[in-house]
Amino acid sequence: MAKDENRRKLDDWRVIQHRGRHKVLKASKDPVARAKFISEMPSPRPVILHISEADRTSALASLPAFLFRSPAIEPDPRRNSHQPYYSFLTSFPPEIRNVIYQYAIDYPSCRNLYDYYYDQREKAISKIELRPRSTNPRLSHSSKFILRTPTILLLCKQITREALSLLYLQPFVIDRIPPWIMGHPAPLSLLNFISQSTLQNLRFVQIKIPLGENAYVRSGKVWLEFLHDVLNAWSERNSLIRLQIMFKISNVTGRNLWSYELEDYEKLLEKLSYFEFKHGLKPGLIRWEHWVIDLAYAYKVGFRNPVVRVHPDPYIWQGSVIEWL
Repeated sequence: MAKDENRRKLDDWRVIQHRGRHKVLKASKDPVARAKFISEMPSPRPVILHISEADRTSALASLPAFLFRSPAIEPDPRRNSHQPYYSFLTSFPPEIRNVIYQYAIDYPSCRNLYDYYYDQREKAISKIELRPRSTNPRLSHSSKFILRTPTILLLCKQITREALSLLYLQPFVIDRIPPWIMGHPAPLSLLNFISQSTLQNLRFVQIKIPLGENAYVRSGKVWLEFLHDVLNAWSERNSLIRLQIMFKISNVTGRNLWSYELEDYEKLLEKLSYFEFKHGLKPGLIRWEHWVIDLAYAYKVGFRNPVVRVHPDPYIWQGSVIEWL
């Protein structure tokens, strides 16, 4: 029964690809259709996760209580009244302070985390070229990389409260698997790059899973292994308010590719749905999203007239399973 349902999904994805191609072809021949096509196309930049007012309230309600006990900021009475008084908190309006916070503090991208790993690995290799790699703890499969607290969170309670309020509403995006060290059966764990407590304190997360990328590498199986540690950590404790899962589906017409990939897709659905049922803090934790990738175009599933995004587009095109091979 499940196999028949998955086959129908694959047929639906193929229909979406056909409709998307027809839409693109029509826009290339008709100026009116092209103008409409361009006006409907989302802008080529990352999509900001839509957060409802209820979710916003839930996220900010979990701020540490001690941050709300800071006294009001008043000018020093000993200061000469004729001298101008400048303060970051009193001189800048909240809108400007938020822009500064966004510049100063944000979750790192997976690419930045993994690039840091390679930078450190190359430095370590250059220092001990004559020693076996297995004897170097910094090159081991279980080595950890410490994320330090941003300085802006150590200045005062009010700045910490305001900056954390902004950070808690930002999504952490998982769009790449970690580096895959030669000789190991699986990629590194995400917990090698961020601590378990950091992972458990995230409020909003986006996970973008590519499927059907390659006939020789089962993308779904790799992501199943990668998500094992992540979901285990969240099963122990999590602060998730919204978890968005995006499937990026490639090569829907490929022969013999989807016989295994559909099985892995079903396992991913079961694993994520079970986590939502068993450990989600509220019903409807997961929001699902499917895109059919067709060379330089992506078509959103679920619409008779599919939404089209064009490469390059950071919302859709990130690293793949075979990036680190």
